[in-house]
Amino acid sequence: MDGTDASILQRSGRYRTWIMLAVLLLLAALVLIYGCNLRNRWRFRHIPGPTPSWLGGNLKQLNVPFDSHIVINRWARQYGPLFKIFVGRTPVMIVTDADLVKQLGTKSFMKFHNRPQPIMRFHHGSQTEFEEAGMLFARDKFWAGIRATCEPLFHSRMLRAHGPLINDAASGLVQRLHHLHTAGSVQINDAMAGLTMEVIGGAAFGVDFHAQGEKKSPIVQHAQSLFQPPSSNSFAAMRYLMFAFPFVVPLMYRFFILLGAKRIQEVMEAKGYILGTSQRLLSNAREASKAASSSDSSSSSSASNSGSEDEHDSADPTRNSSNMLSLKTPAATPDADHDIVEGVVQNRSQSEVQPNVTSVLNRPNTGSDYTPACDSPQTESCQTGDSRPEQAVPLLSASPAASSTASAAASTSDAASVQTPGEEGRASRGWRPSWYSATEAANSSTGQGSPPQPWWKLDSWVTALAELQFQRGRAEGGYAYQGQVPEGHSLLYSLITARRKDDLQPLSDLHICAQAFTFVLAGYETTSTAISYALYELARNPVVQSKLQAEVDAFGRERQPSFDDLSSFPYAEAVFHEALRLHPPVTPFIALIRESSRDTELNGLRLPAGTKVGINVLGMHHDPKHFPNPEVDFFLYSCMVNAVKQL
Repeated sequence: MDGTDASILQRSGRYRTWIMLAVLLLLAALVLIYGCNLRNRWRFRHIPGPTPSWLGGNLKQLNVPFDSHIVINRWARQYGPLFKIFVGRTPVMIVTDADLVKQLGTKSFMKFHNRPQPIMRFHHGSQTEFEEAGMLFARDKFWAGIRATCEPLFHSRMLRAHGPLINDAASGLVQRLHHLHTAGSVQINDAMAGLTMEVIGGAAFGVDFHAQGEKKSPIVQHAQSLFQPPSSNSFAAMRYLMFAFPFVVPLMYRFFILLGAKRIQEVMEAKGYILGTSQRLLSNAREASKAASSSDSSSSSSASNSGSEDEHDSADPTRNSSNMLSLKTPAATPDADHDIVEGVVQNRSQSEVQPNVTSVLNRPNTGSDYTPACDSPQTESCQTGDSRPEQAVPLLSASPAASSTASAAASTSDAASVQTPGEEGRASRGWRPSWYSATEAANSSTGQGSPPQPWWKLDSWVTALAELQFQRGRAEGGYAYQGQVPEGHSLLYSLITARRKDDLQPLSDLHICAQAFTFVLAGYETTSTAISYALYELARNPVVQSKLQAEVDAFGRERQPSFDDLSSFPYAEAVFHEALRLHPPVTPFIALIRESSRDTELNGLRLPAGTKVGINVLGMHHDPKHFPNPEVDFFLYSCMVNAVKQL
């Protein structure tokens, strides 16, 4: 190699070095500019608030989830009733004034009814559509239609019908607390979790979840796992990265799936279990409705044919009487199916179901025709018969396992028949991905035909472990409630018979199950937490506890309170209101956050479309302007004042 070649190589090496340095400097500049979040800081420059740090915004100052409420209250005193914070790159407007909250909930509500999708949400495939179909995260016109459809479910008439159910759950709680007390200390939050899930099971799903037994019910365990916050330091770092780089969340989700993260598997199994429970009970309700409709048709047909036979017999005395007798015999169905018909007819007469309900319930199902089997060890109603109180509609008997097996096979074949190009050939060769059999087992147990994830998509293989866990949970939830049929006055039946207000079409199975899932999410954790804090405050304030006990004794311990008797407990209402004020079970970063659907103004400040607004309810509850701190005990004082207001 001569000197010329060496010089050329040396210069080319220097060029490569300079190019690499230029690229690194460019990347560093881009990261610096990205972390400064200049665009969002400029858009909301007219709104006061704390100065965000580079890349993480105000996350470090908030110290989520430990001291965020204290920091937000300090900022509210410093910056006023409306100020901005940056959660990573996302600007969030915090409202701490009651009048502004009223404006959000009334005058400007149609601009702020959307909830933003949470950044840390883990889902894939069809789960995305399912989560967005629920009222919690539905948006715009679809949300308006779903909300209008569900509004009658919370009418006082519906709430009054659930009074006996709540009394039964409360009696079960008393027995459970007595048993736990004799055995030792009581974890009150677990006891309240069982109570609320028991009520949700009866009111929303129309079945007994057995959530207050000695052993924790599976559905309670799965619901608790959904709300269990990860506490590891690694998750704190991951949360910081998610808020700083939200576009990498799907990649991080799939990366942790490949690593076999236990937390993701628990969440997937819990979501699948609750969904499977909803699907199984929905299928049982449709089957019971179909059986009732067939029974009504057979009865009317038999009556008309019997009248026709009488006319023929009077005209032809030689006609064989055995033919007339055969017309009066029920149609040739298995004995178990006939029992279902008898049970459904009896239940419809007891629960006063409207005559036109069955025509809506008998809408063709997207899944297969599946007859529920009574082979679940958890289905006590199948083993011991009807154990519900007289006020409630008794559970129905179910068909034997043999009939269920045939129907399950039909369900499996129906689910497998939903194939895309290329699947049929692979199935015929006997090879299928592991999640195919898991999906078919879930379809069989729930009676709902859901196609498996397509094998030719790379994402299906990346998320295979999570999908397996999801389908296994779905199958487990379906098997647990195969032998139970929802009662006629449950919210599930109301959703089946409801029609969307936007297009007057019945709700699809996906929409019904999504709302049932929302009822669990919205009613389980918040209610149990609120009651637990109320009992905690009562334990800390024996004077309040004595006054409340005296009010209950005045009403009568042996009496069963009804919905109409609520006005007889003004002090109990005051106690609960004060507990909610001191310990609101929701935060401005989860349930109390909204997103503007179009440009608007709030407190004289312009907010562009897509702005996220959080309500600092805890700050308003502790604002001295609304709740001046008296010299006496604050809880006792507030309960006395609120009780007087109720009189």
